[in-house]
Amino acid sequence: MKNSIPLLLLLFVVSCKKERPSTGAMEVLESPISKRLEKVDLPTEVIQAEVEFVSNPVNTNKSIILRYELSVNNNFKIPFTLQKIEVYDFEKSNAPISTLDSTYIDMNFDRPGGVDVDDMKYLKGNDFGVLNMQLSFSEASLVPKKIYHKLYFKRLKGNGEFAVHPMEVAPVEIPTLNTLTIGFPFQDKGLWFYETDSHQGARQITEGRLTYPQRFAVDWMLLNPDGSFAKGNMKKNSDWKTYGVPIIAVADGQVAYTKDNIKENIPFSEEMAVRMTHETLGGNYVVLDIGNSIHASYGHLQPNSIRVKIGDKVKKGQVLGLLGNSGNSDCPHLHFQLETKSNSFFGGEGIPYHFENFITWNHFSEDEISVFYQNNRVPKSDDIEIVKKNEYPIGYGLIKIK
Repeated sequence: MKNSIPLLLLLFVVSCKKERPSTGAMEVLESPISKRLEKVDLPTEVIQAEVEFVSNPVNTNKSIILRYELSVNNNFKIPFTLQKIEVYDFEKSNAPISTLDSTYIDMNFDRPGGVDVDDMKYLKGNDFGVLNMQLSFSEASLVPKKIYHKLYFKRLKGNGEFAVHPMEVAPVEIPTLNTLTIGFPFQDKGLWFYETDSHQGARQITEGRLTYPQRFAVDWMLLNPDGSFAKGNMKKNSDWKTYGVPIIAVADGQVAYTKDNIKENIPFSEEMAVRMTHETLGGNYVVLDIGNSIHASYGHLQPNSIRVKIGDKVKKGQVLGLLGNSGNSDCPHLHFQLETKSNSFFGGEGIPYHFENFITWNHFSEDEISVFYQNNRVPKSDDIEIVKKNEYPIGYGLIKIK
């Protein structure tokens, strides 16, 4: 899922034609580039910034969102602090289409490798970080065909004063709007609590290749009619409403991989039942090849509940296994995602999709989620039910399946 998107460069070509006598000089030809990004106000470019993969824009709650990761590397000995990012339409660069301030950067700038710094935006020489980008558009017609980024870096000069350097980097072509629609990975009716945003930025290295397989992953939990997660003891898997729910194929396909016999965790235990490795993160799982080099992945299933084997052809709606609490899981839930075809679970790039039909009830902030678990209840409001079709449920919320 990695198609490298290089920065725009001028092409220098040596041309030797027989019909003209050679002068021994190099002839410089212009490349057919419609626009050149502004040069940085430094003797040479020192910031490497690029986007490796861009997913299709996806239809969500009253908007179109675009998710990707912007890698930023300081290739110079002088420290820089990332202050602000502006995103521009490549063909209409009179004003930014999105501005990400220092607060956004603080919350979304990952520093892989456990960098211990007070300011995550501060990049010393050879330091790098990854900014998890999410752009939102009110309608599909406003999504540009190509974008670029203007990064504002602050540095301390030798005289003790600060200078700010804007740097135009990382032009990216935007794919067309997502057209992939699938069924739900379960058939039980009722209230389903979901979490999506917590997965953004989850990196995985497989066979030396870095991907973001959980870019559009969703955690699903079926609730009791009163909004509670469990009846009885929340430390007991079987007391959770969602535990044991049949998990089904979201589309016709063929079983690519399965994993079984991983012990389940005790809900909210400080220790996992097994050591977390690349092989055990997903717990007991099923991965379906649904065509077009796309894998549908189902994680954290019950041990000994998987009803298919590698190579089986399955139909949409066919039961694959039972929802459980295995792998990297704090409580019973289904981890579901689509990713590009790879050799393992969590090996591809996460790609977007739409669900066919559902009803939205509530949306919540990330800060509220821990309180819900403490109280064993997701609050239900009297909001008007909104019927959704061909959408991806963003953020945190409640939906109703009839």
